Amino acid sequence: MLDIGCASWPFYDNRNIEIRFSIFKKRIFGLMRRCAKCILPDDFPNIKFDSNGVCNYCHEWDRKWSTFDYAKAERELVTIFDSAKAKKRRYDCLIPYSGGRDSSYVVYLCKNRYGLNPLVVTFNNLFMSQHAIQNIFNMSKILNVDHVMVTYKPDILMKMYRAMIKGGGEFCSICTTGINYVKIIYQKLFSIPLIISGTSTRVDEQSPFEVTSTHPLYVRRVLIKSGFFSDEINSLLIKRQYELSVFEKIRIKLFDTDYVQINLPDYIPWDNMEIQQVLENELGWETPHKHKDHIDCKFASIKYYLKNKQIPNFIFTQEKYSQLIRDRQMTRKEALKLLDKKIQNERYEPEAFDDFLNFFNLQRKDIDNKAGKSHLDYIAKDELAIKEGVLLKLMSTPWKIYKKLKH
Repeated sequence: MLDIGCASWPFYDNRNIEIRFSIFKKRIFGLMRRCAKCILPDDFPNIKFDSNGVCNYCHEWDRKWSTFDYAKAERELVTIFDSAKAKKRRYDCLIPYSGGRDSSYVVYLCKNRYGLNPLVVTFNNLFMSQHAIQNIFNMSKILNVDHVMVTYKPDILMKMYRAMIKGGGEFCSICTTGINYVKIIYQKLFSIPLIISGTSTRVDEQSPFEVTSTHPLYVRRVLIKSGFFSDEINSLLIKRQYELSVFEKIRIKLFDTDYVQINLPDYIPWDNMEIQQVLENELGWETPHKHKDHIDCKFASIKYYLKNKQIPNFIFTQEKYSQLIRDRQMTRKEALKLLDKKIQNERYEPEAFDDFLNFFNLQRKDIDNKAGKSHLDYIAKDELAIKEGVLLKLMSTPWKIYKKLKH
C-alpha cells in the first residue's frame, strides 16, 4: 500500500504551480510523510512533527484527554444538570436531535441516567434517511419525551442549498445553520437553561479553518452573491453563541434568556461500539452499517465526495480516523487500510449521486468544482474574530471579572 496524502488546498489550485508540483512528486514517489501515531499527512494545515514523528495535533489531544479525570468531569456534569433542574422550567434542557447515533445516545442518557426532562428538537433538512426517521419515532415513543420536528420554508431552503452547492461546493453549512436556528428559537420560546449536544471534541473530526467552515459570514456572502435578500437570509441565519459579543451576552443574561451549552461526550466515556449496543438493545435503533457515521443524512456520502473534490486525495475521514486512533477505538493499521481504500475509490461517484442531482435539480457541471470552490473564496480566518470598540471593552471588564469569580 502506498502511504500517500492530500494533493493540494483550494487556494493553491491553479495559483501556485510550484507547490502543486512538489506535492505531485511526493505522491508519485511515495514521499508523503504521515504522523507516526495518527495518519495526518505532512501537508495538513499547521501540522508539525516532533523528533519521534508525532504531530502537534496528537500532542494537543493527549494534553486534554490522555489523563482525563472522568469521575471529576461527571461530578461537574451532575452539578450542571442540578442547576438546570433547580430553575424549574418546563424543560430542563434542549437536545438537538438528528436521529443519528450520538444524538440518540444523548437523549437516552439525559432521560434514563440523569433524570432530565428534555425538549428534543429536529431540523428537517428535507433529506433525512428512513433510518433516522424510524429512530426518531422509536426514541420518542420508548423514552416518552417531547419531540419537535421543524421544517423551514422548503422552497427557500432548497434555493439556499443550491446556492451553497454551486457557490461554495458544499451543502452542510445550510444544515448547520438550520440546526442552530431551531435550537435558538426553541431555547428562547421556553427559556430552556441548558442545551446538550452529542458533538465530541475527543472522537469527532476537528477540522482547522483551512479545511472547512460553516461560519455564518461565509454562508451570508455566498447567499448574497447568489441574489438572496437580507431579510431572507436573516430569518434563518441566527448568531451562534460563540459569535456573540460580550455586550450581547450581558444583555441576554440581564433579560434571563441566557443558557449553558455543553457537549456530553466531553464529560463521560464515549465508545462508539458500546453506544451502538445500548441503542440497539434499549431503543430499537436501526442503522445500515454499525461503523458508519451520519446515517441520519441520505446524502452523507455526497458530502464527503464534494469535499474531496475541493482537496483531491485529502479524504476528510482521515481526521475522524485520527481521532479514533488517539482514543484507542481504532488502530493506525486499520485506519491506513480504510484510507487507502477510500483514496482508490475517490474518483468514483457515490451510489446516491444521481438521486442527489435530481433532488436539488442540479447538473454535473454545477458541482464540477474545477475552480476549487470553497469557503476560502469568501472569508479569511482573521475576519472571524469578534471585534469590539473601546466602549464595549470597558463594559465587558466587569462581566469578565464576574465570570472569573463564578468559576
